[in-house]
Amino acid sequence: MVFDGTGSRGEFTAWLRSARDGLVTGDGGKERALRALGLDDAGLRAFAQARRVVVSLPHASPNVFFPRVGVSWYVRHLQRRDPSAFHLRVALTHVNFSDLGWRPYAWWFLDQDGALARETLFTRNKKAKHVVVAGQGPMGEVPPRAVGADREAAELALHGADRALSHLLLMSAVERAAGLTVPGRTLYLPLDLLVAFFRDGLPGAGPDESGGWPAALFGLRTRARKLDGTGRLVDCDTADEAFVLDNSSNIALLSLLGCAGVVGGAKMAGYWGEIEDRVARAGRLSGVPVPVPELLRLPDGVAYEDVVRPSSGLAAELAAAGIGYSQGMAVAEHGRFAEEADPFR
Repeated sequence: MVFDGTGSRGEFTAWLRSARDGLVTGDGGKERALRALGLDDAGLRAFAQARRVVVSLPHASPNVFFPRVGVSWYVRHLQRRDPSAFHLRVALTHVNFSDLGWRPYAWWFLDQDGALARETLFTRNKKAKHVVVAGQGPMGEVPPRAVGADREAAELALHGADRALSHLLLMSAVERAAGLTVPGRTLYLPLDLLVAFFRDGLPGAGPDESGGWPAALFGLRTRARKLDGTGRLVDCDTADEAFVLDNSSNIALLSLLGCAGVVGGAKMAGYWGEIEDRVARAGRLSGVPVPVPELLRLPDGVAYEDVVRPSSGLAAELAAAGIGYSQGMAVAEHGRFAEEADPFR
């Protein structure tokens, strides 16, 4: 039996169409917000029909610092080589405010004078830092110092149903302004929606179809966690309540969408064997062998600073603040920088 992921991707797309209204709020900008996430009708149709789907896995955050910007830049490079490729950007909405790699508790951007500005989005302390971004309400206002693409992104972010969706809307707007993503060929997907769909089963799938595969995966001693009333993750007694699974199982679910590849670096390469094992074991238990996506290893040693770098004044401010250069800052200083050069050629 040869598994074809386009069928379950079509089922998933239909399910997303019915679930998408719960992700955004505000009648005035709802359609624009869905279009920014790639969840409008045209975006979902392109995703369902895509010949090749390439996945990236960002954290839901208003900040994407270098060198992590290289992930979406690399997928943009792949899309130039293969215009039929579709970018599925699966955001980890269960990250908490102790995350120092993406720093989702604050947003750093440049004001109208090009000076570094910080907008605190969550006052984290010892008791609250383990609250996850999806467990908080949406952004409530546009930072007064935000200008240009950042102000447009912040206005869009007000339409998110929770903080994770606000962060995704910010990310989508900035990445579009940077030329890092292709409108109509990019979908920003909260990871918990992927888990929810397969947790509840594929509609109409029998025991010899892909519907048995998720059940097998969820039964593989998978660590399942749910959100409690304080916005923290706690272990579930059963996977029926899962908001997220363990990392390897979360990524293994992408196999059911017929994804061609997942972009990752050395860290992901270190545990990719666990993902392959999860997929293979679920296939044996269900009788439905499913191909594993290819690990698309992000090239090491790419000198992004030779393509786009902060001005000398900003570099001094970033060093003093202990903050990296972000894609939003690069847009403010260089415009659509990803369209101007390609560090992977």
